[in-house]
Amino acid sequence: MATFVQRFDRVLTRIENVLAASALGLAAIIAIGAVLLRYVFGIFLFWSEEAIIYLIIYSTFLGAVITLRHNEHVNVDVFGPFLRPRGKRVLAVIAAAVTVVYLVCIGFFAWLLLFEPFSTSTITPALKLPLWVVELAVPIGLTLMLLRALEILVRNARGVEAFAEGDRSILEIEAEATGLDLRDVEQTSRPDDDEEKDR
Repeated sequence: MATFVQRFDRVLTRIENVLAASALGLAAIIAIGAVLLRYVFGIFLFWSEEAIIYLIIYSTFLGAVITLRHNEHVNVDVFGPFLRPRGKRVLAVIAAAVTVVYLVCIGFFAWLLLFEPFSTSTITPALKLPLWVVELAVPIGLTLMLLRALEILVRNARGVEAFAEGDRSILEIEAEATGLDLRDVEQTSRPDDDEEKDR
């Protein structure tokens, strides 16, 4: 069971990272390309602003899932300091269960929204996309968040602390979750240091 949860966590982490990074990266590429084309060649991409906005909307909803993974959402812990470890675990399970129920309800209506006549018949001004393509960011983000909340619920119910990051950096946690070696990641993020050592 533990290995299944770890594999599920690893696969879900990759999906979240790839989707969020792709949306944000594509928005950055379009923005840079649009500016260069406008000022260097005098070509104006009339659809670029709209595409960037929609991609940032996608990256926001996908980024919210990553924020949940690191327990970085705003929360108020009133009872936690007064509870023993067992009580904290019960409280964490209740909180995760409430989150799951909330995401199921909101996610259900988010998926229904895609099939409304307004969503299927309306098109965006510049890209001429059906509105449901833009709205799809909400149910996708909520569905991924639901999967992540279920994983957190299972971890808490089994007594495995879902956010036991301790003193580890986010880079170390992300490397472990995606199956990378932290030393390889650090080497690629600091190529200048290696060059200076060689000199």
